[in-house]
Amino acid sequence: MQEDLPEIVRQLRKEACPQRVIDAVSRRIAAKTPRPNRLRYAIPAAFAGVALLCGLLVRWQPAGGNPPRQPESVDQQAQVSKQVAREAQSALDLFGTVLLNAGARSETVISDHAVPPLRHGFETARNKIIQEL
Repeated sequence: MQEDLPEIVRQLRKEACPQRVIDAVSRRIAAKTPRPNRLRYAIPAAFAGVALLCGLLVRWQPAGGNPPRQPESVDQQAQVSKQVAREAQSALDLFGTVLLNAGARSETVISDHAVPPLRHGFETARNKIIQEL
């Protein structure tokens, strides 16, 4: 049906329709036309933000301008390594949460918008076949 809508506007322009009628039809077409999904851009943006945050956490230096101190012993090196590992783990947990939320939204969209028309089409075809038999 939506493919026919621009054809309607072309036909109205050929006819002697007032401009307000053409404008009203154009507004209806714009209202029925699906808008682009903004969630499609949110996932890459979230991924880029998490990657940037991880990079900043790993490369962070004190604001005093002094280079970071070298650990004096093996124990201090182990503590620094553990801290870096904890920060990386928290960043990966955050990224995993973003992916899980996106998956849940995708599942909801598919189950709410894609499955009912498919089910209706299948039931219609099945009823026609049964009626033929």
